[in-house]
Amino acid sequence: MNIEYIGDNAIVEVAESVFTFEVSDNPRSFDSYRVDKQTLDWTDNKYHLGNWRVFPYGNDNQLPKQIRDIVQQNYIAPGLVKKKTQWLWGKGPKLYIEKIENKVLIREWVEDKEIQEWLQSWDYEDYLTAACVDFNHIEGVFTKFYRSRGGRVGQPSIAKLEHCMPDRSRLACDLSSNEIKPTHVVVTDWNFEMINAILNPKIYPIFDFKNPFEHKNAIYYSNMYSFCSDYYTVPDIYGSFEWLRRSTAIPLILKALSKNSLNVKYHVISPQKFWDDRKTDMEEEATKQGKKFREKDFVLWQSAFLKKIAKVLSGEENTGKFWHTTKDFTVEGTNLIEHGWEIKVIDQKVKDFIDAQIEISKRADHAVSSGIGIGNVLGNVSESGRSNGGSERIYAMKEYLQTGIDIPEMIVCKAINFALRANWPNKNVKIGFYHISPQREEDITPSDRIKNQGE
Repeated sequence: MNIEYIGDNAIVEVAESVFTFEVSDNPRSFDSYRVDKQTLDWTDNKYHLGNWRVFPYGNDNQLPKQIRDIVQQNYIAPGLVKKKTQWLWGKGPKLYIEKIENKVLIREWVEDKEIQEWLQSWDYEDYLTAACVDFNHIEGVFTKFYRSRGGRVGQPSIAKLEHCMPDRSRLACDLSSNEIKPTHVVVTDWNFEMINAILNPKIYPIFDFKNPFEHKNAIYYSNMYSFCSDYYTVPDIYGSFEWLRRSTAIPLILKALSKNSLNVKYHVISPQKFWDDRKTDMEEEATKQGKKFREKDFVLWQSAFLKKIAKVLSGEENTGKFWHTTKDFTVEGTNLIEHGWEIKVIDQKVKDFIDAQIEISKRADHAVSSGIGIGNVLGNVSESGRSNGGSERIYAMKEYLQTGIDIPEMIVCKAINFALRANWPNKNVKIGFYHISPQREEDITPSDRIKNQGE
């Protein structure tokens, strides 16, 4: 027997037949197929870590890693996110001064040797690249500020900035504080059990742009505000999770069909709650035994469980056997949430089945492109796989540059512009991304056209 995994999906091959396996993260509701409302309501949850109240990033405090896994397992999402990052970057970060001429706001791009030397001393381009990637995944950036030693002699300044990994950084406040709002950032590995005893987490105050030299080190969280969501941003891609999973699962299903022809007999769909509960039980068992829980142990258990299902679903000697499961219901307000297994028999009308999967895949690609925020034209996601026309793409590019990058640029560059203001308060210099407006080839002189650039 062979089990091949792709994320939460798998192909299970046995001698007599094959079945595809999929974990359904979103339980069905009688009046809503949207993500369960409780999965978005994590702002009231709080963890205690020593004397600190930690505000979790997601229900399980693992939303950044959850987004990473879902995006990276998909065949189209990583390219779209990277393309969006490239659009934001343009020709790279440059210094500028804002001016109003003839009642029009313009940017005057400038060179400043003193500021440029400071930027290059701590490799600002690497920092901004990481910040762009973080923003395009989770719409937020954690930045660590380092104060220079000049503060000891009355000449304080910001020495450098450092990108902080979002999967390790969490907003927090003191347990004794009467006002529950973030005042510090806790940095540690949130994968470990019993963090206090194992990791000795590092605590940093939140950077205060009004008193930029108050602390030796401080962390700032710049982010896009989400409606009715405290502390962290709920990124737009969150609403595309189900489409991302569906888009990821379809190539696996088609692979099984291609590899095994008409032998794919079943498609098994299991509830995520089943696996979450078992994983929690295994973590608790490991803690009681004084052992460290290993993800590998859970994968081995899952593989053994799938083999049991395969034994029931395949082979002539198993004729008459059946797979029995029960359904669990959770009542939340007016919703009745159903958790249960499904085993769907794949009929042998393979062409109809493949056509249906391809249609779903097309719709999923459009939904993923929209959820990431790059649009179908710029993402080159179109009907029948054809490339969009040149004029259509140029129009989309211009619209995106005019309306789609100003706020992302402001958030990504916010920390570094705070530092510029603190170090050079009289220069009014900012940093931003330089972009060139796209033009049609016929509007460009022949020598400057793309096809002639290599000549």
